[in-house]
Amino acid sequence: MKLKQLTITLITVCIAIVFGPKAVEAASLTTIVDGISNARGASFDSEGNLYVGEPGIGGDGNCQPSPSTLFQPICAGNSGSVVKVTPDGQEERLFDNFQSLAEQPSGNQGAGPQAIEFDSSGSAYLLTGFAGYPGNRDPELSALGNTAGIPPEQLATFPPSSPDRLLNTPNLAKLYKADLNTQQLTEVFDFGKYEITNNPDGGDIVTNPYELTISGNDAYVVDGGGNAVYNIKLDGSNEVKATALPKNLVDNPEFPPLPPGQELPPGLVEIPASALPEGQAPGEPGEVPSQVLSQSVPTGAAVGPDGALYVGEYVGFPYPEGNARIFRIGEDGNPDVFLDGFTQITDLTFDKEGNLLVLQFGDESQLTGDLASLPGSLIQVAPDGTRTTLVAAGEGLESADGVVVGPDGQIYVTNRGVGPEAGSVVRVDGIGGAAAVPEPSSLLGLLVFGAIGGGTWFKRKQQQGREAIAPEPEEILTQSSI
Repeated sequence: MKLKQLTITLITVCIAIVFGPKAVEAASLTTIVDGISNARGASFDSEGNLYVGEPGIGGDGNCQPSPSTLFQPICAGNSGSVVKVTPDGQEERLFDNFQSLAEQPSGNQGAGPQAIEFDSSGSAYLLTGFAGYPGNRDPELSALGNTAGIPPEQLATFPPSSPDRLLNTPNLAKLYKADLNTQQLTEVFDFGKYEITNNPDGGDIVTNPYELTISGNDAYVVDGGGNAVYNIKLDGSNEVKATALPKNLVDNPEFPPLPPGQELPPGLVEIPASALPEGQAPGEPGEVPSQVLSQSVPTGAAVGPDGALYVGEYVGFPYPEGNARIFRIGEDGNPDVFLDGFTQITDLTFDKEGNLLVLQFGDESQLTGDLASLPGSLIQVAPDGTRTTLVAAGEGLESADGVVVGPDGQIYVTNRGVGPEAGSVVRVDGIGGAAAVPEPSSLLGLLVFGAIGGGTWFKRKQQQGREAIAPEPEEILTQSSI
């Protein structure tokens, strides 16, 4: 590390320690659209139209157990769509009656149309989810899965469906180029097929494409089921790179109480040998381990001002509080921990000032309350590493699932992302440029921001200052929405 950059690092840490909290009025939330089932990612086109993914509520078709629902079955139907809202408030559903999966009879935790995003030329792309073993999707992938094999623990916990119980949802777990006028779809990539044949994280064969962001000719997709991040070229080269995210080491995990004689399904968590009582083998009943390795479950991604990809994670069972990380994937393609100390991240984006916006689905573990109404929050991370809570838990965000900065510079959040017709998109008002209550930052996060933010981002701020004197052509940054 250069001396100058080390100095910036130390200054960053000192500033964070010396300056205390600043009070600010609570933000208000203005509803733009509501009545969306299992609402997902939001985005805007160049004309200011808002698009919201509506995975739907599944239906009365065949079912599969899903790790996303702790192996409760999710069942197929045709209830998904994409909700479009014009600048004057007119609503329309595109790709209506799209294939969908969800719990029954609640209709919670849907998988279907996840998000619409746009490339620099204005072309639209649609991402669809899945949340399960891709061999259950259709006969083609069932046959492929039979030849590829399945890990033994997965076979014991959620074996594949028989041929007569397949979901018959071939349009799920895919990326499409979408014609919004004719509502025709052209397949770009099949995540289900790739997961079966490549299994990037080497664990269970599961896929759930969750988030799409586009920058230039690159589409970035985070797969919460496959614990991987995809970089898919949109230039016709068919080049694809999948990067697996590392598991999350959780200290002193808290497990939900189980009925007498019942044990956790095998493979739900991984127990390091060092965390077991002496002489106890992994998988044997006994004392609660001091540590577990939880799956990353990436859920949000955004391209930063430095051109790197930033990826947030939800963290799998037992859904610990304060353990979620944000990774930075730079030119070397490695996922480096950039920040940590968050809880159940569902989306990331950057605003026009270069601040990172972090959306938390809930500030507490999903095991502590109603999944459909967990109090969540929106946190701003400045280029110097300062964390500021823009919307605190209890101020209206519940089980929030997506964040995007609109063409007006305002922040929009997909709220109440679990349940039939419960979801909405709200605009965050009243935060202005004021500072809210700073979040406690981990030392790792501060040091990384000092090294990366204080270097790369600080140089960018200097460049912006020079551009204010001698303007240059504006750099275009595609915003993300999950």
